[in-house]
Amino acid sequence: MLFAQLAEKNQLHFKSGSINGTSGVAVFNTSCTSRYFLEKRWEQGEDILTAIMMNPSRASHNETDDTVDQLISVAKMQNCHALFVVNVSSHIQGTSSKTKVSHFDYEAINWLFVSNAILEAKIVFLGWGMKGQKGINKQQKLYPAIVNTFKTSIDKLYSYEVLKSEDKKFIENPIFYVPHPRPQGQKNKYSNISIQNISSDEFNCLFVR
Repeated sequence: MLFAQLAEKNQLHFKSGSINGTSGVAVFNTSCTSRYFLEKRWEQGEDILTAIMMNPSRASHNETDDTVDQLISVAKMQNCHALFVVNVSSHIQGTSSKTKVSHFDYEAINWLFVSNAILEAKIVFLGWGMKGQKGINKQQKLYPAIVNTFKTSIDKLYSYEVLKSEDKKFIENPIFYVPHPRPQGQKNKYSNISIQNISSDEFNCLFVR
């Protein structure tokens, strides 16, 4: 498996397990404070939905959570055989409010897994929320080539929708973002909503600064 090879090459922990009949693998750093890759598989096959989120939760090779379960449902609706999850930040934090700006510093190993998860995917779902968008923008300033990671796969980029921040501090320089699947205060907002292909104009709103 590609991601097992990447883990071995970079001296990372590769773990496997299962929960509720769904097999899983995950790649962590040696202290298990960062997660670089998560797979949930329910069927053999090569049709993958890769979800790119803000940062890892406590979900792992043998654990799940409500967000991962919702992403699995989305992947199944798209007739995929497995879900890959990668993140803008590799830092594991169960509560998004505790995620710091420093957690979104550019990390080459993390983007190695992100870029490969995109290449392997049939569908790439973007769901990193406003905080994740700020993280993308921060990293893109230092490493503009990040945009090419997404641009080369623009035809398979999806989200629930692309939103414009209503925060007044962004009036002069609007910021657009893709919402998290379970927004705070509206956990079920997208539970029965189909994902949509991201248009060229929406792509530019997200990535062209």
